[in-house]
Amino acid sequence: YCSNIGRTLLIDPPKQVQQMYDTLLGVHDAALKAMVPGKPLKAVYAAAVKYLTDEGKDNLVSSLPKSLGFSVGLDFRDGNLLLNAKSTVPFKAGMVFNLAVSLSGLTLSGSARASANDESAVKNLSQYGLVIADMVAVTDKNADVMTKFGRDRGDISYSMLDESGDDDEESDEDDADRKLAKKIAKQEADEPSGGRKSSRLAANAASGAVDVEGVAERERKQIELMARKNEERLRELARSSRKKGGDEKSKKGEEIEAYKSTKTLPDNVLPNQVKVDMANQCVILPICGNPVPFHISTIKNVVLPDPDNAAYLRINFYTGGMAVGKDCPENTAKLVQKYAPYATFIREMTFRSLDSHSLTTAFRQISELRKRARMKEIEEKEEANLVKQDKLVRTKNERVPRLSDLTMRPVFAGRKTQGNLESHTNGLRFISTRGEIVDIMYANVKHAIFQPCENEIMVLIHFHLKNPIMVGKKKQQDIQFFTEVIDASQAVDAGKRSMYDPDEMDDEQRERQLKKRLNEAFKDFARKVEGVARKNGYSLEFDIPYRDLSFIGNPHKEMVSIQPTLNCLCNLTETPFFVVDLSDIDHVHFERVTFMSKAFDMVLVNKDFTKQP
Repeated sequence: YCSNIGRTLLIDPPKQVQQMYDTLLGVHDAALKAMVPGKPLKAVYAAAVKYLTDEGKDNLVSSLPKSLGFSVGLDFRDGNLLLNAKSTVPFKAGMVFNLAVSLSGLTLSGSARASANDESAVKNLSQYGLVIADMVAVTDKNADVMTKFGRDRGDISYSMLDESGDDDEESDEDDADRKLAKKIAKQEADEPSGGRKSSRLAANAASGAVDVEGVAERERKQIELMARKNEERLRELARSSRKKGGDEKSKKGEEIEAYKSTKTLPDNVLPNQVKVDMANQCVILPICGNPVPFHISTIKNVVLPDPDNAAYLRINFYTGGMAVGKDCPENTAKLVQKYAPYATFIREMTFRSLDSHSLTTAFRQISELRKRARMKEIEEKEEANLVKQDKLVRTKNERVPRLSDLTMRPVFAGRKTQGNLESHTNGLRFISTRGEIVDIMYANVKHAIFQPCENEIMVLIHFHLKNPIMVGKKKQQDIQFFTEVIDASQAVDAGKRSMYDPDEMDDEQRERQLKKRLNEAFKDFARKVEGVARKNGYSLEFDIPYRDLSFIGNPHKEMVSIQPTLNCLCNLTETPFFVVDLSDIDHVHFERVTFMSKAFDMVLVNKDFTKQP
């Protein structure tokens, strides 16, 4: 099917152009809201005109095109389904349109041209136009924008030259800031006695004025940025509240039912015996000679003190009015919270027996059952949001690209995992020397990164996945395959070796040749994988980190080198891996930034606010 996207990129735009683009965004949003099933196509054009009229910008109606878009399908443009002022065809769910909103023939004022940088092309511009074009699918309730590229001003506006000034609306404010900055700098530099100032003090006064001007400008831009982000956040909250509706059912805990009736209780339970039913995950405790079942999820811990004349067994339960702890099952925590206001809880029970063997056996069985229940809950949580992956289609009758003698991270079951990596029709397959298999689908790869060996001890290929996969018993979103070029540790002889030692020179030469050969092998494999994926209709491209732009940071617990790629920030040499997709970042917050310190704090705030920064 055909598609179309249109954006106007703003390079050093004057304030007038920025305001006009914001108006165009408003027209786009108004037109988008009118694309509802049942309404005629002409409602889109009417909504755009109404928005301009309500905003008091009637003069811009003549700058609108005759049509604000068209239907798209197997043909690029359907002439019978146009978003103009006359079409009476109603919108239907499933229709796809190219919504193209534009303003043409706009005049750039002389003051806007004068405020531009002397080297900017805006100086010679008298008229301009703006356009936003998105692919929109009409659903049962509203319109869904399928274009992933952002259309906000921050996504399409770039500053290439230093601003020499602003337009008339900001000039008064900037002049006030500049005068205040110069006044403060002069007060700090002048001597109280009115004595003579040295040239260094004069230079300090000038630099102080520049610094204060910069602070005022940054503060103003920060306020604008915060206002824009707050507005976007409120819009997202309103949208999510409409979509979410009520999910109270998911918040309620499920009632625990160990046995459906008394008939299903085990037959061999004695009146004064602590019995553990492994099959039903239940502990049967004697209360006044009657066997009472307690589900294992209600037991917080079990204690067996050192026996004296008699053995004791103390069982503690989860109760209301106190912290349940992080090990408490999620369902049990919900039930405790539900019944805490009005129910009576049993906090602990202690049993005494002259026969220590029976209580010791019960203690071991309860501990083992708690461990199994905990492991099962962890596995269910790990697999709860797993996305089912396609089965790998192996390439036949054709030689497949292969890399041999690789080490995979993360490892299987705590052991070093070595094997071969192959590229097939719809994904890659890693087969370890112990027969363990890991399949990575091309469609599930979000970022593929090839990092050659320069200053590191390894050359590697890293895959950051869209949806996690299971490696062993753990869920993993980052899979890496590498080969060590040199050993991480090297034995040093006791005697001193000369820098002209021929053996040492040969070792260095062999190491350089090995690095070059492995880099070429991994690069060639990455190129072949891209070719196989492209041949079978998948989009896969390997990024290479920019070493010149790397910086030292502490994303986890140690200082590492963080390198940017085209789409993400990453550290792939040390574990745990650090990979942050730049498209998922809402904004970056800097703290403790001073000119006297090289270190500062940088917080990456996600667009998904449910995730921790």
